[in-house]
Amino acid sequence: MEERGQPAAAADDDANEDPPLSEPQTQIVPLAPPPFPGAATYVIQIPKDQIYRVPPPENALIVERHRKPEKNKQKSPCCGTRCLVIGVILFFICLVIGITLLALSLTKKPKEPTFSITHVHVKNPKSKSSSGKNSHPGYEVSMKVKNPNEHGIDYANSGGASLMYKEKTLGKGKFPLKNQGGDDSAAVKLVLDGSKGPLPRDVKKSMEDTDSEVRVSLALKMDLSVKVKGFIKTWNMDTEVECHFKVSTLGKGTRVLDQKCEAQFKG
Repeated sequence: MEERGQPAAAADDDANEDPPLSEPQTQIVPLAPPPFPGAATYVIQIPKDQIYRVPPPENALIVERHRKPEKNKQKSPCCGTRCLVIGVILFFICLVIGITLLALSLTKKPKEPTFSITHVHVKNPKSKSSSGKNSHPGYEVSMKVKNPNEHGIDYANSGGASLMYKEKTLGKGKFPLKNQGGDDSAAVKLVLDGSKGPLPRDVKKSMEDTDSEVRVSLALKMDLSVKVKGFIKTWNMDTEVECHFKVSTLGKGTRVLDQKCEAQFKG
């Protein structure tokens, strides 16, 4: 009986002892069935003692900050040289353009305005004084003036205008146009007061003859002051204008038959 009791006690001791430790094992737990056949998704559970320590993301940022300056230092000399070369090229291009514009503004003179006569009218051609001598008729010469320059012209200080038959002055007046825009055409009426003294025979006959036309060749001379203001320089030039023309008659129905007008800068 005693021998049988000892094995029971031993069995109890064995039952109280802790079971032997088993090595941790990785378990694979399948998830829900995949949405389409042939594919599977698994979650892998790893024991804590097998998880290796991962550096925090702050460490990666610090490393990147140390690496970027080195890259910038390596690229900065090349970038700086390239920017310097581009800047120098742009500077020289702007310099050349500026010098070219300055040279053109200083050396390119303005063009002379052009003139053409459109109509001639004689005022009071038949009136007579009590002494039987012709009074001094007046004249109106209509003209077209064109400015070929891109800048405007100032005629404010212009001199006088004279209508002549050969060497005889028939009338005098002033050029009425004061200013004219660039690339502009203007209609001008030049009013001339008759000069004292007897009229030339051909001029008188052309005025008084109503049965037939008596053609007369006349000349219009003007001394103009032309002021052209450019981008940098202002040009002040005295200009001589001469128009030689022929009219059908100095009576009624005057027509300009032919003409030639020239304008020339002095000096």
